[in-house]
Amino acid sequence: MALLSMNNDLHEEYNHTSKIIYLDNNATTREDKSVIEIMINHLKRSNSFGNPSSSHLIGIETRYLIDESREQIRSSINASYSNEIIFTSGGTESNNLAIYGILKSNLNNHIQHIITSPFEHPSVANLLTYLQNSYEKIQISFVKVDSNGIVDLQHFRQLLRPETKIVTIMHSNNEIGSIQPIEEIVQLCRKYGSSDILIHTDASQSMGKVAIDVLRLDIDLLTICSHKFHGPKGIGALYIRQGIKLEPILYGAQHEQNLRPGTENVLAIVGLGKACQLISNKSILNKRIEQMKRTRDRLYLGLKNQFNDQNQDFLKRNGNDQYCLPNTLSLSFQQINAKQLVNQLSDSIAFSTGSACHEDTKHQTMSTTLQAIDLSWELARGTIRLSTSYMTTDDEIDESIILITNAIKQQLSSYTDQHD
Repeated sequence: MALLSMNNDLHEEYNHTSKIIYLDNNATTREDKSVIEIMINHLKRSNSFGNPSSSHLIGIETRYLIDESREQIRSSINASYSNEIIFTSGGTESNNLAIYGILKSNLNNHIQHIITSPFEHPSVANLLTYLQNSYEKIQISFVKVDSNGIVDLQHFRQLLRPETKIVTIMHSNNEIGSIQPIEEIVQLCRKYGSSDILIHTDASQSMGKVAIDVLRLDIDLLTICSHKFHGPKGIGALYIRQGIKLEPILYGAQHEQNLRPGTENVLAIVGLGKACQLISNKSILNKRIEQMKRTRDRLYLGLKNQFNDQNQDFLKRNGNDQYCLPNTLSLSFQQINAKQLVNQLSDSIAFSTGSACHEDTKHQTMSTTLQAIDLSWELARGTIRLSTSYMTTDDEIDESIILITNAIKQQLSSYTDQHD
């Protein structure tokens, strides 16, 4: 009876959460129906459960599925060869393998200079901090960004030096959506005259939101994270341009060209392959981009119009309209507590604070992104991130505008009462 009661509670909770408007797609996305279908079909097939390393027919059948998915990923980023794709557990592992794998063979022998941005994902930022604290030969420089979160190319040029080994700068920022000038960064590295500088970019937030072409970008390594573009969680990939040598960071058997040991997660790999196949279709990708941008802009204009009676500094949009992910909207409100706003609306809208304030610690901290663009503490405290997907509807946007507006006005009313 207790188990039945628990199941009923879970069922009721599911029915409620299914009605919540989801505007947190930069955190993760709902799996595409085609991705779900192909994964279910894989589980149902009687001959696709084999170990891909086995030489019998059932193992060979599974190996074929992995190779097919690898080719689908290659096509989605316009890589030259499918063997330039290595499967990982996600963006964090891909970033670690790219950076640590490059540096590992010379950690104590030569100065290895790294250029990065001040707001990389923790899987990059924390790794670099560890390396710098652990090895005297590791030296790190942070390139400046402007008020829109775009890398300062002039400052980047000044940071280049003979010891520069790796440039690792995210393709797009997960908080404010700023798209970085990766092509120009690569050109500056090549013009510097050193073919030894390797360029890695974390494209976790960009895949499925903008077209990614590794040949056009001319990069050496690129991180892919499945669950950011409607694929399954727990799977990712690393593009490694042919000729680039990496050391493994995990040890075991010789899977994935001896770079990532462990029996492959075939089910997730099949799902990632399908997600990549979908965005390889330019028509599908462009329709998704158009839908994301349209709903995001509808949301911004709707909220902006709701607060026309406030002073012009009450609402600030963070980032650059031209060089921004089509789905990302970062807004800062004066006199508003973003964490409280998220809690007020938790049963109706799913979205994030933009300041990443850690309420469960003794001291609140501002996110590295908002620090980098020099946002004031008051505005950082009132910053929210709203991120749409191609699944977001106009009705959801219109309802969100009303709900967010009402919640903000509640806070403003409370603020006024406290200060009268």
